[in-house]
Formats: sequence, structure tokens, C-alpha cells
Amino acid sequence: MKWLILLILLAASVSAYTISDYPSFFVQNGRFNAIYVIGEESSALDVVSATAISTALAKYPNVTTEIGTSRLDIEITDITKKNAIVVGSPCENRAAYALEGNPEPCYKNLGGSAGYIKLFENDGKVQLLITGLTAQDRHAAAKFLAEKNIANIKLSTYVIPTSTGSTPQFFVQNKKAEKTPEPGVAGISQSETAVLPAQTPLAAASQVQEKKTGEYEPLKELPKKKGFWARLWSWIKGLFT
Repeated sequence: MKWLILLILLAASVSAYTISDYPSFFVQNGRFNAIYVIGEESSALDVVSATAISTALAKYPNVTTEIGTSRLDIEITDITKKNAIVVGSPCENRAAYALEGNPEPCYKNLGGSAGYIKLFENDGKVQLLITGLTAQDRHAAAKFLAEKNIANIKLSTYVIPTSTGSTPQFFVQNKKAEKTPEPGVAGISQSETAVLPAQTPLAAASQVQEKKTGEYEPLKELPKKKGFWARLWSWIKGLFT
């Protein structure tokens, strides 16, 4: 009985997929079954990034894609109910904001000069988030997913360093300050804006370096979906390696 309880607890903590399994978790009966979600206020480059990912699916054998699978974030009530590839920052894309746990400030989970690929699972649905502070950071992450060999990325979050020079936005604080009265005017105070130093990028993001992965090599077959026991065994082995 104790072993059964232990297995149940372990199963609850095991992540079913990693980025290396892409795009198999979106494929059902040979058909790609996921939508692309772009922010209503997002940059046009985010659309280009989504297109690059979609076009690259052609390199996977026996995968059929459909037209008309793009959505705006305002069209999605609950992103966790969808199989989706979300492109955008939490500051510009409501779906990205929800997946990141509604962070405040919205960019607090993002370091500068980096693109991110993040994998989420919710009640049998899978969401892949392509994010970063700027559209250029996100485009670098999208190109990485589309063009590189990701077979060895056994992670749910992967950081791609960029050369964009982007940094987390400045905090802005309004404060009242006394001004020297102008001649003939007594005690005028007015509000002025003080800009504080930029938020320090997350330590985790600044320390993560891009793993060396090979250039794209033609795939002989689509990565196979892992069974539950295979995922559980892989997770247990990971505890001791």
C-alpha cells in the first residue's frame, strides 16, 4: 500500500514531456493539433516567429498541418484548456501572462538578452511558450526551435542567449516634490517622475548558458510519445544522476 501511495505521489510530480519531445505532444493521428496564439498588441515580428515555427514543421515526416490555426490572445478564455504555441511576452500577450502565473511586474521572470522556450502541461493539454523581453529575443528562440536539433534538450525551460542588449524595464515611481516658488507665486508643489535603476535580471537567467546542440539533421521519424512508466522511470533515474 505504501508503495502504491509513493507511486501516485511520484506520478503527480513527474513532468510528462520535455522540449526534446516537440512536436510529438502536439501530433494526433499524424495531424498537428495545436493553435498559435499571438498578442493583440504584439509586434509584427511575433507573427513572423510563429510563421517560422509553423513552416519548419515540414521537416518532420508524416505530420499534416492545417490552415487557420492562429488566434489572438483576446480570443482565448483559458489557455490551459488548449494545445498551443504561444508567442509573446507576459507584458503584451494575455496567454503568456497566464502561463507565467500572472507575474508582477509582468516581466519579472525574464532576464535581459535572452529568448525562452517554456513547456507547460495542464490537465492533458500542452502549451509551448516562446517568450523574451523583446520581439527580437523571442524571434531568436523561435528560430532555435525551428532550425536546431533539440533532441537532447531534456528540460521544460530552455534559455537562448541573444545579442539584443535588452534589459528589464525600469520601474517608475511618482513622487511629489517641492519646487522653488516662482516670483509672486507662493508654495507651489508639483509631481515629478523619478526613474529607478533597472531591475536586475533573474540570477537563474543570467547563469544559464546555451547548451551546445548540433545543427538540424534530417529526422527519420517523429519522436515517439513516451508512455507513463517510461516517463516515471526516466524521472527516477534523474534523481541519481
